[in-house]
Amino acid sequence: MKKFVKASLVAAMLAAPVMADEQFGGIGVTIYQVPAGVFVAEVIPGGPASETKIKSGDVIVAVDGVSLKGKTIDFSKEQIRGQIDKPVELTYVSEGDTLSAVVRRTSMLVKDFNAEDVAAWYGDKDEFNAQELETFASGSETDKQLLAVLSRGSVVAGDAEKVSASNLNGVFVKKAEVVAPKVNSNKGVKSNGAVLKGFSRNSIAFTLKTAGTTVVKVSDPNGEVVATVRVDNAPAGFNSVAWNSENIPSGRYMVSIEQSFGISGKFAVLK
Repeated sequence: MKKFVKASLVAAMLAAPVMADEQFGGIGVTIYQVPAGVFVAEVIPGGPASETKIKSGDVIVAVDGVSLKGKTIDFSKEQIRGQIDKPVELTYVSEGDTLSAVVRRTSMLVKDFNAEDVAAWYGDKDEFNAQELETFASGSETDKQLLAVLSRGSVVAGDAEKVSASNLNGVFVKKAEVVAPKVNSNKGVKSNGAVLKGFSRNSIAFTLKTAGTTVVKVSDPNGEVVATVRVDNAPAGFNSVAWNSENIPSGRYMVSIEQSFGISGKFAVLK
């Protein structure tokens, strides 16, 4: 690995193990360049890429059809980074299979942590455990959500007992707003007892406590309904409905199951 010039990448990349504060649109991975493309060293917990099947050890070979083979890390960085909220298609090789995934770039912030500030927070010592670092980092960006702490460009494991106070970065995203199903009523929302059982590209499965006409809605993180499926006279018990997800990017969605007398909702990940 020492033969490669490793560059940490958070949705695109940290150009060096330690860097100044930087904000950009990215997908949440750390990488370094190899001849075939970019090697995924780590997937940042909670980032857009973590909602796909991309994992450590995979190699991203193309971005939106643009090959990364034989390119530089700077070129790969430019392809992976981009406009916030814009979907991007990644072609990658995993265990010999060539696969693809669509992710939506999010606004990410990589922030340096000064060793003196960390020490001042917890007293005069050079090493900390992961929990102490997470506590310190979480309080440094009140309007953002902490995804991970990096030490020399690598994600600090949650069970790490000793971490140096120097060369630290925090990876943040904008705090997500909780999206609730929209209901045109001034009387409050009554649950209908429905339970989401499955959410895939081809079908949505759920159980109903009471039979009746049912409307299933899929809403994006902004609360906008991206798909609606109506089931007339749905029976009590298990139901499975087909839906069209062809133009819907991977990500986290609210799936609401509505009947005339009540509504149930649950967040689910579309891969």
